[in-house]
Amino acid sequence: MMAKQSVNVSIVVANYNNGQYLNDFFNSIQQSSLLPLELIFIDDGSTDKSLEIISKFAALPYLKLIKFEKNRGFCNALNAGIEIAKGKYIMRIDPDDVLLANRIAAQVSFLENHKDVDVVGSNVVYFSQETGKDLMTSNFPLDHNSILREYKKGDHGVLHGTTLIRSSAFKNYTYDQGNYLVEDYDIFARMINDGHRFANIKEPLMKVRIHGDSAANDISFHTIKKTFELRDKLFGTTTSALKVWFYYCYMLNYRKFLASKNKFANLFFLGFAVLCQPGKLLKRVF
Repeated sequence: MMAKQSVNVSIVVANYNNGQYLNDFFNSIQQSSLLPLELIFIDDGSTDKSLEIISKFAALPYLKLIKFEKNRGFCNALNAGIEIAKGKYIMRIDPDDVLLANRIAAQVSFLENHKDVDVVGSNVVYFSQETGKDLMTSNFPLDHNSILREYKKGDHGVLHGTTLIRSSAFKNYTYDQGNYLVEDYDIFARMINDGHRFANIKEPLMKVRIHGDSAANDISFHTIKKTFELRDKLFGTTTSALKVWFYYCYMLNYRKFLASKNKFANLFFLGFAVLCQPGKLLKRVF
């Protein structure tokens, strides 16, 4: 069998107690049409069987494992990986998600052919951990100006775990552990506000797992409030408490819609989410 080609990409992954998902994660990397230069895997003091499972993949020539004896936090783990990354491009993936086989090839090709773009993301397919069934496909904006508008609204223009970023741009920034749970909005809003150009590929290039232990499910009013505080500081806007509350209600019910297994409950949660943010439905329809 012909050896797969590798490309100048450093994949940076921060892991804490995601052991039950790691076989799927590593298998998806191995099944990629192109392989990375390096897979920098930072285990952030896991207390489950993560390290035992990772050891099964120790022979992968591109795997670089960093082991923290104690948990230092997601952002600090990512910063440690990005600091030592040698690739021309840095790819972010979360260890509970699944890389689709053409993601690396598609995103590298995009950045090679769009020299003005520094960050490219993609759409994703959300799937249920319990049933394995696909739930829905995301609908992120594709061009820079549309993505910029999302960040100026206090929303996400790219999905963190789908991004491929030029190292020359990414290494000028660090994640702030004090902004954990909104760290992705913080770092990308800073980058786009500084003039870095963003894009998304319409095709889904990742499968994102919906499960109860995901940090993304840890949604709170404080988290949403923090996002809008960062937005107001960066873009000079003013956000009312009522707007924050409506957005929080939207996010809470949208997450419940994705996680619920009851069709009637699904309709209720989706309906309530749409009432809180009707523009989201209009954007998906039109």
